[in-house]
Amino acid sequence: MKTFLKYKIAVLSAVILFSYPWPLQAEPAENLKMEKLQQYQLKVTGLKCRTCIPDVRKALKNLPGVRDARVTQFDKAGSHTIVETIPGKVEGAQLVSALKSDGFRAVILSVGEPREVILLTDAGFSFFGLFN
Repeated sequence: MKTFLKYKIAVLSAVILFSYPWPLQAEPAENLKMEKLQQYQLKVTGLKCRTCIPDVRKALKNLPGVRDARVTQFDKAGSHTIVETIPGKVEGAQLVSALKSDGFRAVILSVGEPREVILLTDAGFSFFGLFN
């Protein structure tokens, strides 16, 4: 009897939760911003271990015009790195030079075509910038 009662309460709660007309929170149009970005794919060598990954990201993100840099595949022989840049503000040679000045070596594998992306600005709570 207790199991049946628990089941009945759970089903009733689910029905109320999913049938109640909760308002949908749409993103206001003023928070949307279009930006043109270009992607560089690099092979970065000189990383001795995974603790060097933040150093690679920092060296690249310190350049004006770099929006994002991430190491997608770690390998001591050459780590695959993706860098998102604003076209015309930074060139591939600058990316390689910035890594070289921090003790890494880099080779440009590919350069993507500039594309329009939607950026959310002022999207709310961001854990105080811990994940930027």
